[in-house]
Amino acid sequence: MSLALTSPHGIQASALTNQQLLQERLITPAVYVLLKSHGANTPTKRWEVIQKACRAGRLSPGECGTSRRRREY
Repeated sequence: MSLALTSPHGIQASALTNQQLLQERLITPAVYVLLKSHGANTPTKRWEVIQKACRAGRLSPGECGTSRRRREY
């Protein structure tokens, strides 16, 4: 099951750039830096990079989506 996030302006998060995700506060500055450093600009690549960082313990439970619901970046 996949949950899609929508910004307050009604735009689906997967259609946003990493910078827009940060500005809309849908990702943290740490996640933004991580995505930027890996060139992760698509929803699939973002998800892969975030999951890898979560497994390695590089992100907080909130950033990994484990404290609430799974996020689709």
